[in-house]
Amino acid sequence: METFDAIEKRSSIRGYKDEQISDDELQKVLSVANKAPNAGPYYVTVIQDKDLLKEINDKTKEMMLASEGFMKERASMEGYEPLYGAPTVIVLSAPETPFTQINVACSATTMILAATDLGLGTCYAISPIQTLTESYLDKLELPEGFKPVSAILMGYEADVQIESPEREVPDNINYIK
Repeated sequence: METFDAIEKRSSIRGYKDEQISDDELQKVLSVANKAPNAGPYYVTVIQDKDLLKEINDKTKEMMLASEGFMKERASMEGYEPLYGAPTVIVLSAPETPFTQINVACSATTMILAATDLGLGTCYAISPIQTLTESYLDKLELPEGFKPVSAILMGYEADVQIESPEREVPDNINYIK
């Protein structure tokens, strides 16, 4: 697949088959994690433990139901699960610096495009990170001073997915010549 094809094909997948991705596919995705541009350290944690994923999913849903607005509405949908059944979740962590979000987002984007190229579905996620507080830091085995920032849900796309509104293409480009 060409780069532009992967960018066009990439979408947020909100429903995954109950089938783990292959180790080869995972290693290919992880091999590009550190190829992204960055201005500081970050750490990549792969979670495939079903019990831990269920725990994170359930805590995230509980947190969403206790909130207001969009998150509560989303979590109240029949059959909604915050991890969408993804068998693999990649958590990106970093120390708090001025460039933390940028470093993690660049690495995530690189891995997401690689996964798309391999035919894997992904969804960039922030909500589950809000539940990965102090009690999870030991489970994630993070280096000292690192905290979860975002996650990538990954797996084979299922036929049934949680619907999301169509994204409008913004008019947000100008030219200065």
